[in-house]
Amino acid sequence: MIKINYKNFKRYKEIMQVLIKYGFTFLVEKLKIDGIAYKIPLVIKEDIKNMSTGERIRRTLQELGPTFIKLGQILSTRTDILDPSIIEELSKLQNDVEPFEFENAKKIFKSEIGLEFEDVFEELNENVLGSASIGQVYEGRLKSGESVIVKIQRPNIEESIRCDLEILYSLAKAIDEHYNENMIKLSEVVEEFSVSLVRELDYNFEGRNCEKFIEIFKNDKNTYIPKVYWDYTSKKVLTLEKIDGVKISDIITMKEKNWDPKKIANIGALSFMKQVFIHGFFHGDPHPGNIFAVDKEKIAFIDFGIVGFIDNVTLRFITDIFFASANKDIDKIISALIDLDCIQDTENIRKLREELSYLIHYYYNMPIKKINVSELVNELMRFARKNKVKLPSQFAPLAKAVITIEGFGKVLNPDFSLSLLFKDFIREFYINKFKPMNLLVDSRNYISDIVNDIKIIPRQMRLILKNLEKSEIKLNIDEKKFDHLEKAINNMTNKLSISLIISSLLVGSSLVITTNMGPTIKGYPLVGIVGYTLASFMGIILIISILFSTKNN
Repeated sequence: MIKINYKNFKRYKEIMQVLIKYGFTFLVEKLKIDGIAYKIPLVIKEDIKNMSTGERIRRTLQELGPTFIKLGQILSTRTDILDPSIIEELSKLQNDVEPFEFENAKKIFKSEIGLEFEDVFEELNENVLGSASIGQVYEGRLKSGESVIVKIQRPNIEESIRCDLEILYSLAKAIDEHYNENMIKLSEVVEEFSVSLVRELDYNFEGRNCEKFIEIFKNDKNTYIPKVYWDYTSKKVLTLEKIDGVKISDIITMKEKNWDPKKIANIGALSFMKQVFIHGFFHGDPHPGNIFAVDKEKIAFIDFGIVGFIDNVTLRFITDIFFASANKDIDKIISALIDLDCIQDTENIRKLREELSYLIHYYYNMPIKKINVSELVNELMRFARKNKVKLPSQFAPLAKAVITIEGFGKVLNPDFSLSLLFKDFIREFYINKFKPMNLLVDSRNYISDIVNDIKIIPRQMRLILKNLEKSEIKLNIDEKKFDHLEKAINNMTNKLSISLIISSLLVGSSLVITTNMGPTIKGYPLVGIVGYTLASFMGIILIISILFSTKNN
């Protein structure tokens, strides 16, 4: 039973009513929310009954508002945990929200910045340029003459979202308890989502993301990032340089300017690869509305509310998988998955190996430029979902971004090949990585890591010994696997006993033969010959037993 915080009572009730409306009565009954009474209809409406599960989930999230819509949009990238039919429906979720009044925008700006619009802007278009679930955007010109974009947060949206996040987490925890066999814990997904969404509520965070991208691309002639006007930026207000360019989806205008859409597609894809593989920091939502062509050889990114991170461990994992796949090294791939703690069920390795072999052989002989990366990513996610492989959390936003990049590339150039670009990029990446200066830097980092480990190990050993002394170290034993462990120990003990008997027979027989005791056959004591025969027979049986058990394992 969920114990609710009564300040959220009304919202809990709304959520339960919407769940019941769309036929998720079983979930409401399982959750047993304390103190909330609800009516369960005897019959679900015919039109709702005829909807697919995916559509009912989508409509539920849409009706529950911005927080749930955003959760659905995040889940639409999790092809590693959700069925494709549900993913397809969640991909349709839209932030259909009414713009708030211009007067409210002025009040928020004054409250946050301490100045009136008239004090800062020479002109500001009152018509909303874009309206989303968290804020809306205006276009203007500063007193100093620069054209800018101003993003202002919706009134009271933070309180509403924080309330929903609190409820979502309690519901997710309860669902995890009822469906504890799930590979992915819903509460973990909600927790990650909450961190991301709370960051989106602070426009300072988006401003800092923008500054980081400016630093990354400061010497790049092909990528431009808009300037942040920090004097007019706060938690609820963000003022950025306006990009004077052409949306990359506008092929007609590009051709009118004699810009080559094919070249623009390649520049966009290469810029994204640099973000991932060189900097480990990438734009999390690179759809065509967030990328502009500035001139024939330069693009600009906007909207940095959603970003992704790839740490060195995960990056090394990706490259290991890539090279192991190129070499058809299935064991290397499985080893990489185990090292990153992706494989939950180690008894399922044989099935994993078969699935991976099929995947790799399917794509291996295909010309690289013919490989559809989006299809490959979806196949990998399907493989993960089917085989209970828990991929790192950074994979979902990266997969979504890769699919988006390939999608707009094919719009600009029907012959666009992300796989071919990736092959060329990764080759250059590794040629550069193994230059003497870079090797020297890497070696210095490795030596530093080793020195740190040497310093830490004695302290960790003291802690382990101290906990052993206090009996504070506990061993977790899986009862389901205990019988298997017991059988393995029994088999091992039996084989060890037979080995000892064989050894005793061999030693004893050797001693008897040297003494010439008792009856003999061709000069050898009969007892010694019998001992050797028994030892040989038992040895053969033991070898067959070991080989048979190894094959079964």
